[in-house]
Amino acid sequence: MNPPLRLLGAFQQIAEKEPQHLLRLEERQMWVAAEIIGGFPYTIIVPDMNARTSFDRRSAKLKKTFRNRSLPSWAHYMAGAVGMLDREGLEMSGANIVIVGDEPLGPRYEHALGLAFVALWHQINEQEYNEKDLISMMDMVRRDYISS
Repeated sequence: MNPPLRLLGAFQQIAEKEPQHLLRLEERQMWVAAEIIGGFPYTIIVPDMNARTSFDRRSAKLKKTFRNRSLPSWAHYMAGAVGMLDREGLEMSGANIVIVGDEPLGPRYEHALGLAFVALWHQINEQEYNEKDLISMMDMVRRDYISS
């Protein structure tokens, strides 16, 4: 596994060690590096968009950041997935997460961010998943969270 240098470089800016979790979502050419930090804030960094946000379970429900600001639209798929993953019983401690990809920026990229986020939590919890399941979950997020 040879992760992109922009992924590792961005991760080193937030952590002084190697990522605890490294994932390649081959179907979407997305890469994820993560460090579990405990607690409940999820800090998401997307170097391709020069973007960063933090949210927790409570703020995600309200489409707000951890600091009670409006959640950026690019993070909606990830925030919407938090409640679904929690209902599935997946352990979701706080984490620093860096995601990069080769998808074109825009709605497709935002969808792929959600796919990568969900795949990461399945991997951390040693739960099987496939692309069809991930896409189905993102469709539910779009319908129940983003469109509401």
